[in-house]
Amino acid sequence: MPYQLQSTFSRGELDPELIYRTDLELFRSSLAECENFITLKRGGLRRRGGTKYIAEVKDSADETWLIPFEFGNGQYYMLEFGDFYFRVYTNAGRVGTVEVTTPYAKTVLSELKFVQSTDILFIAGGGVAPQQLQRISETSWTIADFEPEDGPYLDVNITSTTLTPASTADAIPDMTADNAPSGQVDSDFAGATDRWKIFDRNKESHPNFDSNTSGWVEYQFGSSAAFVVDAYWLQAYIANSNSDATPSEWQVQGSNDGSAWVTLDTRSEQTGWAGSEIRFYEFQNVTAFKWYRLLYSGGPNADNNVFAQWRLHLAVSDQTAFNLTASSTTGINGGDGFKTTDVGRHIRLRASDGRWRWAKIIARTSSTVVTVKLYGHALPDTNPISEWRMGAWSETTGWPTTVGWHKSRLAFAGTDEEPQKVWESQTEDFTNFAVSHVLVASDAVTVGILSGQVNRIQWLVDDDDLVVGTSKAVRSIGKATEQEPYGPENNEQKPETNFGANGITPVQIGSVLLYFGEYGTEMRELAYDLSADGRLSQSVSEVQSHLFRDGMSGVAYQQYPDSVVWGWDINGAAIGFTYERQQQVYGMHRHGFGGVVECMAKLSGSSSDEIWMIVNRTIDGSTVRYIEILQRPFLGGNIEDAWHLDCAALYSGAAAGTVSGLDHLEGEDCIAYADGSDYPVTVTGGEISLPTGKTATKILVGLDVTARAKTLPYPVNAQDGSGSGRKMKIDDCKVAVFETGTLKVGSDNTYLDETIFPAAGDPTSAPAPLKTGILDRAVETKWEEGGQLTLQASGGRPCTVLAVNFGRDGEP
Repeated sequence: MPYQLQSTFSRGELDPELIYRTDLELFRSSLAECENFITLKRGGLRRRGGTKYIAEVKDSADETWLIPFEFGNGQYYMLEFGDFYFRVYTNAGRVGTVEVTTPYAKTVLSELKFVQSTDILFIAGGGVAPQQLQRISETSWTIADFEPEDGPYLDVNITSTTLTPASTADAIPDMTADNAPSGQVDSDFAGATDRWKIFDRNKESHPNFDSNTSGWVEYQFGSSAAFVVDAYWLQAYIANSNSDATPSEWQVQGSNDGSAWVTLDTRSEQTGWAGSEIRFYEFQNVTAFKWYRLLYSGGPNADNNVFAQWRLHLAVSDQTAFNLTASSTTGINGGDGFKTTDVGRHIRLRASDGRWRWAKIIARTSSTVVTVKLYGHALPDTNPISEWRMGAWSETTGWPTTVGWHKSRLAFAGTDEEPQKVWESQTEDFTNFAVSHVLVASDAVTVGILSGQVNRIQWLVDDDDLVVGTSKAVRSIGKATEQEPYGPENNEQKPETNFGANGITPVQIGSVLLYFGEYGTEMRELAYDLSADGRLSQSVSEVQSHLFRDGMSGVAYQQYPDSVVWGWDINGAAIGFTYERQQQVYGMHRHGFGGVVECMAKLSGSSSDEIWMIVNRTIDGSTVRYIEILQRPFLGGNIEDAWHLDCAALYSGAAAGTVSGLDHLEGEDCIAYADGSDYPVTVTGGEISLPTGKTATKILVGLDVTARAKTLPYPVNAQDGSGSGRKMKIDDCKVAVFETGTLKVGSDNTYLDETIFPAAGDPTSAPAPLKTGILDRAVETKWEEGGQLTLQASGGRPCTVLAVNFGRDGEP
């Protein structure tokens, strides 16, 4: 009788269309069935862990989603997102009564994309403005609109339409005298009679501070008013052609009594001024002051040491919104003009001094008039502005649908109006999307994905280059030249593969991306290839395509302990994929959790990565949605510590025969795994009791899980050639196991025999000890079964299979 040895199962379950392809090298490491077993990187099979019941979602009638939040230092949370709310959990249960309102309806939860920076989670998608979710403390959480600064924007207006501001947003009016039209101008030079000219908005005039090498000039608001100022600009006198009449150092100060001064900004070595040159300065300030003073010194010419203009920007918090009037609707929203959905939208304005500023629309009056507040710097005048740009994000244009990181920048992509555009923030300034007057490498970057058709951007992944998945291709954005830093003037995009992607965020394992094709029916591997000097995409699911046929809904990667990519399809069927590229391990396995899996998410745990899930179950005749955590497979230790039951709860304490608090399993037939032994029980009134007189210190109560593996019909050579397709049966098998407490082997059509029994000398009051070694068992199968062997494990005990060697008889 010839024996067939299978010492590895690293390929997992093979597509049924390939079960007779004995010519394939992978045939010897594959199975006809693999359910609730994990194929190990080292080749064996291990029964998967069960799941721990955490809580029922807020409303089991509604779709719900899980988003991980990893703050670090052991502070890991899972967020339950439901219909316009989120709640917070740890693996010990819900965190207090935390529940925060969100803008997300239940129908869009699966579309959300997110990335995290310390205690802030940035979220995009769902048809609303990007959100910024923040943990303040264990029981204090917030979510609010992400507020970008100065952008991003659409292209610059090329029409004849102009925008005319009704105000300059200057804190100080255009003065005509020291006390007119309002407030009071003063200085420390007694002979000065025209000090107000520094505020007259005229570059051709200046105060007469003759022979004043240092000093100060100040403005006091009238009627004891106080205002917040956060920026200013200074202009040299028009005749300052030799840079000899302008201070080189100064302080800007604020006061509320005219005697005690707070320094708000300090500048030095400000030399080399040209005639009429303007320089711009910003500082952080949230305090309103009644007086603002410029304390200057350092000019080289004692006869004329002064500025022509000093203009202070009134902070947005203290500004009165003013009208911005368009000369026509041409160029605004496709010719429709301003819309009510433009409220909150940015506008960038290039004023007469050549400086770009930005404003935010506060209200819409008509198709040609909006009310705005101005950020950054006061305008030089209220002349019509011909160069302007409308904001790229708004209710009018749509909001970004995805978010990611790239080179210490926060990147967003894909609005309704610009589905192929990527916007990256300034370096390490995640809310700032501005570009400087003279471009620098740290400025924000905007890139449009080039293609022959409009293909919406599905996801962004940081992998040195920014990898961009679209519906028809994958492209990358990176440096145009390695000699310069990445930035707005040094970037390029290039194609990686014309195999498109769907909206599921890829799994990044080292430098490899695992992503799903356009229709979600295949998993692809995107990896750098040295010979091609680029990334190549290949299918890793071709020989297990049956597992992906219905289309995938999402994935989560559990790196430790077994490097498994967990996914679920549109029908709620779960799939595991053991992946170790260097060892050529691509093992796929099916998993049944006794319900419909609707979401999975990975969270770091104390001893291994945790896979959280939402399972739609029918319990006691009712539909419920439970949050559960996949437990770590048994990796050695005490047999009573194994966790192989689903939706389970654990009692641990003094010896007991009854366990309560099981309302989530009401009416269900379960297994009570008590100190390593199995007892069938039914939950009644939220509790179970062990058989009469039985007690245990550890009792795990949950739904039974059956793990099954079935070998392929590998042919034994016959005397006249191949035995493929001929009748065959198994008479004997030898199974190598490791720390195994239960295993049945045999045939589905005859019977499966238990192979683990107490040995002579084992305690009769305890379960059979875990077995490691070779189990030798005679089995009986039918000729029509093609020589396939079934391995099965259920109940609460662990099971790890390392190899099988079985004898087959084939018809002559």
